[in-house]
Amino acid sequence: MIKRIAIAVVLWIVALYLAQAAPRFFGGEDGSGGETKGYAEDISCSRNWWAFGALWSCDATIVANDGKRYRYHNGNSSLTPADVGTRVPMTNNRVRTSRSSAASVKWGVTEPREPVKALVALSIAGFPGAAFIITVRMFRKRKPGDTDETGPATAQSEGTNR
Repeated sequence: MIKRIAIAVVLWIVALYLAQAAPRFFGGEDGSGGETKGYAEDISCSRNWWAFGALWSCDATIVANDGKRYRYHNGNSSLTPADVGTRVPMTNNRVRTSRSSAASVKWGVTEPREPVKALVALSIAGFPGAAFIITVRMFRKRKPGDTDETGPATAQSEGTNR
């Protein structure tokens, strides 16, 4: 029983980790797409370990066309180490977040990066859903005659031969 509990705990940790990482892979970038309104400079990047190191997390300074400077951070590989030392065209768009009804300005790359909403939703619901089904199957009541970790449940342990 302790072995099953340990397996279930590890399963849920992995499922929830995958569910939180999925939007990073498929979530796109708020504010991306549109005409150039500035350039990203002084770019520095490191691996995004929340996404298993498969994506880049980059910081930059955006110099807007009017000369103002803005800090920029993105962990979804919008910028990569290949962009270090270059000026990357950036834009800003008004976007609404789920926390506020007021739109705010977000900087993003000029190339549109739309989210793949179906994959985001499927991943967020799918990984915990699969973990739930596996956990239920692991802890369901066993019928007489089913096997467990030690072997056949009833027939030979009771001394009857068939």
